[in-house]
Amino acid sequence: MLKFAANLTWLFTEVPFLQRFALAAKAGFPAVECLFPYQEQIADVQQAQKASGIPVVLINAPAGEWENGQRGLASLPDAGEPFRHSVRLAREYAVALGCKQIHIMAGNREESITFDEQYALLIERLRYAADYLMADNIRVLIEPLNNDNMPGYFISSFPLAEKIIHQCERKNIFLQFDVYHCQKIHGNLWANLQHYWPLISHIQIASVPERHEPNKGEVNYPWLFQQLVIKNYPGWIGCEYQPENETFSGLGWLGKNIKAFS
Repeated sequence: MLKFAANLTWLFTEVPFLQRFALAAKAGFPAVECLFPYQEQIADVQQAQKASGIPVVLINAPAGEWENGQRGLASLPDAGEPFRHSVRLAREYAVALGCKQIHIMAGNREESITFDEQYALLIERLRYAADYLMADNIRVLIEPLNNDNMPGYFISSFPLAEKIIHQCERKNIFLQFDVYHCQKIHGNLWANLQHYWPLISHIQIASVPERHEPNKGEVNYPWLFQQLVIKNYPGWIGCEYQPENETFSGLGWLGKNIKAFS
């Protein structure tokens, strides 16, 4: 059985954020995820989630000054306290929402220090986050991002993410496997998914290269979904795509695949 989660940062943007929970439930999604819920008060997000009756399965930790180009704090020099604050805030929201996965963004490559120095900072801070969140049984996720969509992002390949996870030596650090990013970075999608399978806690989907609904483009999603069923994938599949038109009008793929793979 496959379980799909609507990404509320990308889907149902026709209405304000808090109203998107109800629309996701109405559309047939059994869960939601989002990038940054922090523009809303915890109690308000919690109320919207409870009213919808569906869980929140993934959030991102605050990623710094997004409007000024920051894409995470975990590897940035002189960002130790802002990073720790971001982890604490993410935990507050996650605990309130019953969410057990937090994506921590690494940040962009910082040329003021060497790659090895920045890498060491990232390892240190991911270990801190993993240790801090362990008591709440929350997983830390990291995600490689392609350089077309996220120029300069520190974790820009799946082998690097694999190395980071192993070097952190924490049982609650996992890989967020975004099909769109993997196909853009490496191709050879199924071989890569099988290789990284033991590290994967969450999968995200979108068409390639347009990043629209997962029903066209380079990736044969019906075949991929069938392989995930065969492998008994236990996690969630986050729908992180830009609707080609209005969100509801593009959801024909969802009902078809829920029926086929549930």
